[in-house]
Amino acid sequence: MISRVTRAYPWLIAFIPTLNYAANNPDQYGMGNLAFLLAVTTAGCAVLYAAASLALRGRGAPALAAFITFLGVGWFFGYRRIAGILTGDPAHPPHLLLVPAVLVLSVALVWWVRRRERLLDGLGRFLTLMTALLVGYAAVRIGRDWLQGEAMVAGSRVARELAAPIDGPAKPPEPLRDIYLIVVDEYANSDVLRERFGYDNRPFEDSLRGLGFYIPPVVRSNYLHTVLSLPSMLNAAHLDGLELELGAYARHPRVPNYLLHQARVARYLKDRGYEYVFFPSDWFHSTSASPRADSVFHAFHGFDFMRAMSEGELERTVRGITVLSYFDRTHRYEAEHVRRTLEGIAGLAGTGGRPRFVFAHILKPHEPYVFKQDCEVQSRQREDDYPGLYIGQLQCVNRLLLATVRRIQAESSVPPVILLQGDHGSKALHAFAYHRPEEVPPQAARERFGAFGAYYLPGDGAEAFGDTVTVVNVLGNVLRHYFGAHLPRSGDEQYISPAKFPYNFRKVDARWLTGNGPARAKAVAGR
Repeated sequence: MISRVTRAYPWLIAFIPTLNYAANNPDQYGMGNLAFLLAVTTAGCAVLYAAASLALRGRGAPALAAFITFLGVGWFFGYRRIAGILTGDPAHPPHLLLVPAVLVLSVALVWWVRRRERLLDGLGRFLTLMTALLVGYAAVRIGRDWLQGEAMVAGSRVARELAAPIDGPAKPPEPLRDIYLIVVDEYANSDVLRERFGYDNRPFEDSLRGLGFYIPPVVRSNYLHTVLSLPSMLNAAHLDGLELELGAYARHPRVPNYLLHQARVARYLKDRGYEYVFFPSDWFHSTSASPRADSVFHAFHGFDFMRAMSEGELERTVRGITVLSYFDRTHRYEAEHVRRTLEGIAGLAGTGGRPRFVFAHILKPHEPYVFKQDCEVQSRQREDDYPGLYIGQLQCVNRLLLATVRRIQAESSVPPVILLQGDHGSKALHAFAYHRPEEVPPQAARERFGAFGAYYLPGDGAEAFGDTVTVVNVLGNVLRHYFGAHLPRSGDEQYISPAKFPYNFRKVDARWLTGNGPARAKAVAGR
């Protein structure tokens, strides 16, 4: 029995990359995602072990099949890294040379150890013990982080305050309009596109204006990161209080994810007879599900293994470091998800009895760059040309959005509210990547804060938005104007924080942001 246990090390080694990512990135994956990958790993190792045992047919040491499985696991996870070290290009190595070399080296190792039973048993005991400790440590960290996240939510004053319902008339005035909120991730406004990329987005914006959209002169995000911008918007409230209750150097995203899932704007509308229809993002965990939604859109049906290996951040990471990265050389699944999502949104218009609140998070023009300018699917490639790839994908997104809003307008019996909103601007100057918020230069912050916004607001709704709009107030403006909600307007404050420590806030001075003010952004009051 003990000897069999010591042959478990290939499985344990195969678990480590998945568990390490999960342990280092709390609440950025679902337990279902983790279980799926561990099940795939278990099955893959079992198939390798069975094939090795069948091929050996009793020849060699009893532990040899486990060693062959160990080699297979090693090459599965290590081939891409070794190819990068040897050739400098892990994405396009010379497989016709490397694969035969791998096979020859593996056969040589198996031939050398095939009758060294003591060596194999000793290696098995050592690797099983060490990997069991590593797997156990990662599992403990995952469990600890889950409990920590639950405790953060339970003790969060911000969460308790936003759990209180928004006050307003129980019966909103007629007509009851469908509300479409389409968040286009990392879509920068015209000023940023012109300043950073030399790109003129006016033809697209003029097309929207021709359809009756209002595009304010100034649209900005309040935060540098999606994980803060979206829950702030869906709750019509600032989240700077998280710094005081969680600490400036906390990293766990459980509270903002919880606030996004329990969005009080959605609750307000549901309490007034609206159906909440949710269109999840393709792989971003924070918007992969919504417990509050009455209906959730599914872009795909049935099971496809390679598609399943791209449906979450955890799966994408594992695929990207293994030999699976050499299969499916296009972004066809992600591109198709965007197309089907926008078609699904447009398909709601004119159907159903109840008014709807529709929320969709489109992970474009954010990387990866899956679309060319003409909306043909990109092949997987190195993304060194950020400006060109970003603008090409943005032009495709423009085309898809225009087709979507035209169809919504044409097929809606009552003119709806349509909100096209960027969660933040682009990343050419990497404002989010600085270690401390005070290090971020004003031009980098200005780029990241410069979010796109265009709004179809029938019945003089543009008056509620005014000339300057920040993301935190978009849905609040809608609730106040169309529903008479008693919801105080949030301030337009903007907060810089690093990606590593998203709650380490610095409040921006508007003069500093234009390069004409104090040398540094201000610390959050109360620090």
